[in-house]
Amino acid sequence: MLGMIKKDIFMIRNNLKTLIFAIFIYLFYTFMFEADMSFILPFMMLMICISTFGYDEYNNWYSFASALPQGKINTVKSKYITTITLIIFATIIGIICTFIISNFKTTINFSDAISSISGCLFAIFILVSMLFPFLFKYGHEKGRIAMFILGMGAFAVIILLKKVINISIPTSIITFLDSYGLIIFLILSIIFIGISYLISKKIYLKKEF
Repeated sequence: MLGMIKKDIFMIRNNLKTLIFAIFIYLFYTFMFEADMSFILPFMMLMICISTFGYDEYNNWYSFASALPQGKINTVKSKYITTITLIIFATIIGIICTFIISNFKTTINFSDAISSISGCLFAIFILVSMLFPFLFKYGHEKGRIAMFILGMGAFAVIILLKKVINISIPTSIITFLDSYGLIIFLILSIIFIGISYLISKKIYLKKEF
C-alpha cells in the first residue's frame, strides 16, 4: 500500500504549479480584499487528488493493481489516506498563511478564520465521503459529473433554506458549538469517511478488470 501512496504523490507532484497558483490566489484575495478564501487550498488539493483517478484509468493501473495481493483493498485504502492527508496538509498551509496575513491586516480575525477553515474542511470531507464511492463505481469522468451535481445541489439547498426558512439558532447552541464544534466536526468526519471507505471497498471488490 505504501507504494500506491507514493505513486499517487508522484502523480500529484506534477500538479504542483496548480497548487502554487491556488496559494497565490488565496494570499492575494485574503490580503488585498480581505475575502474569505479559506476553501481554496483544501478544495484545490481535492481536485488534484481526484485527477489521480483519471491517470490510473488512462494507464490501466487498476488491472495491474487487482493482480497484486490485497491489491483492490490497498487501492481503495491508499486513495483515502493520500487524499485526506494532503487535504489536511493544504489546510495547514492555509492556516499558516492566514496567521501571517492576520499580523499585517488587523481587520482579519485569526480565530474567526480558523473557524471558517474548520467548517470548509468538514464540508470537503463530507464531499469526499459522498464522491469517492461514485469514483470507484463509475470512474473519473462520471465521478467529476457527480461532484458537480453534488456541489450545485448543496449550494442550491443552502440558498433555498436561506430564502424560505428564517432559522434563529439559540444562543446556547452557538455557545456549545464554539466550545465543542471542532470535536464534533472531527468525530462526524471520521464517521462519514469510515462509512464511505466501507462502501467504496465493497463496490471496488466487485469490479472486474
